[in-house]
Amino acid sequence: MASLAYTDTFSFYTCAMISFLESRVPTYVDNLEPFFRCDPDTLQWLQEVWLPEEAAHGRFMRSFVEQTWPEFDWERGFTEFSALYIPRCATERLRPSVGLEALARCVTETQAATFYRCLACYTPDPDLKILLKRMSADEARHFRKFKDLHLLYQSTERTSLLARVRTLLARSELVRDEDLALAFAPLNRAWKCPPPFAPWSYPALLRTTAQVMRQHFPFKEAQRMLFSPVQTTSVLWRMGSPIVANLMTHRFTRYAT
Repeated sequence: MASLAYTDTFSFYTCAMISFLESRVPTYVDNLEPFFRCDPDTLQWLQEVWLPEEAAHGRFMRSFVEQTWPEFDWERGFTEFSALYIPRCATERLRPSVGLEALARCVTETQAATFYRCLACYTPDPDLKILLKRMSADEARHFRKFKDLHLLYQSTERTSLLARVRTLLARSELVRDEDLALAFAPLNRAWKCPPPFAPWSYPALLRTTAQVMRQHFPFKEAQRMLFSPVQTTSVLWRMGSPIVANLMTHRFTRYAT
């Protein structure tokens, strides 16, 4: 029986992009390891918990894509994506401290957890809905671990509030402008035959994504998660946090029509 997602253009692009990004987590772990050589407990968690769970997400999403759209050459698309993506995961491109890198990972885990929940609300496919909810729960657990790591290292690094907020904003924009853009790049070229829908450009995908997010995305929950690692009682934070929240929301949905 064909999946209800087969002719849904948005489902194809988002599922294929997720499958690529989740399947490349081993590269990111390799480049995080130098940060945590002096922290064997965190290194063990990255290798024995985070990596296997993220890799499983990649396998599950790849299986769904290949079963739903057998005309799509997943391996070919993934190979092209990897050639673009791997050089951008180099250790020297990470944040300048362990605490800030953990904070950047909080952004990625928040976006994954909340966007997977958004897609679960959107999709008409019951199997995909179950899978996305399970993945969202995993990402929320990963967020809590990276939040704890950030707070642990922040206690000695003492990074300024401004630098931490800049990390939140920069990483949230990088997900859209680099990670997702690179995952999208090979999708229209990796079909063995014409797809069951008219191909989209990346701006067209972003516009539809923004429209779907306006209906289904848990913005309040995303803001609560993103800001919890930098919560402070300072007057500056109380005055500035609504502005940062509006900036984040605008960046998430600025392509909406």
